Amino acid sequence: MTVLIPLSLAFFGGGGGGRGGFRGARRLGRRQHGDTPMNNQRQNEQTDAVARRLGLTPAQQGQLHNLVHGQGWGYQRILQEARIHFGID
Repeated sequence: MTVLIPLSLAFFGGGGGGRGGFRGARRLGRRQHGDTPMNNQRQNEQTDAVARRLGLTPAQQGQLHNLVHGQGWGYQRILQEARIHFGID
């Protein structure tokens, strides 16, 4: 009996449920930067959560995304930097 394995599973070793997270990304050769989550969607969710918490306007939210991009910051650091950047105490 011959078993055919889909190409994506054969090369990337998985498929299982969930987001994959850190281990899945590491397996694919990606690196984590600082405390930021591996998944880009999770990174955006963190930034959006900070924007909601601080009541930022859409323009300020865009500035926050630009400020955070590529920095490797976790939620608490994003919150701290946003407060400093926008003068919110």
